[in-house]
Amino acid sequence: MEQKNTIPGYEDSPERLRPSGIHVNQEGDWYYQGDKITRQDVLETFITNLHLVSGGTFVIEWMGQRCTIEVEDTPFIVSRVDRVRSGDDIGEEIVLYLKNLPAREVLDPSTLTIGEGNIPYCTVRSGQFRARFSRPAYYQLASWIEQETRTDTFYLELNGRRYPLEMAAPSS
Repeated sequence: MEQKNTIPGYEDSPERLRPSGIHVNQEGDWYYQGDKITRQDVLETFITNLHLVSGGTFVIEWMGQRCTIEVEDTPFIVSRVDRVRSGDDIGEEIVLYLKNLPAREVLDPSTLTIGEGNIPYCTVRSGQFRARFSRPAYYQLASWIEQETRTDTFYLELNGRRYPLEMAAPSS
């Protein structure tokens, strides 16, 4: 994914940043020195102040301090999706619920991709970050995915428009 959220002066040298001792596992659970972080206000503060610097390094910048965090996949996990009627004549929207965040986001269906292991991803936070769908959210989304039999491709149809699901290139 192209980097979009950078800290000025640290684009080319994330190694100058100190490690925080924070680790985010593949399920989007946050840990500090091996202990799970459970306080919602702390998680929201970290996520709100999260940046992505060159090389795909995640950094928390808070109160004038900058430090790196270790992330197995992505710190953003879609925990649930709802297909709802929009109140502003757009038609339908797919609303994303992100783990560890109270605010909901509307899916930009053009950002849907399928990664290794057939795991769906999209972008969140105004397109700044990649988010992985949890298993329950994946099953919800899958119920709206259709297959084009002529081309053997998959797509999501929303408001009369088809959004093809792009398969991510396999990592080497």
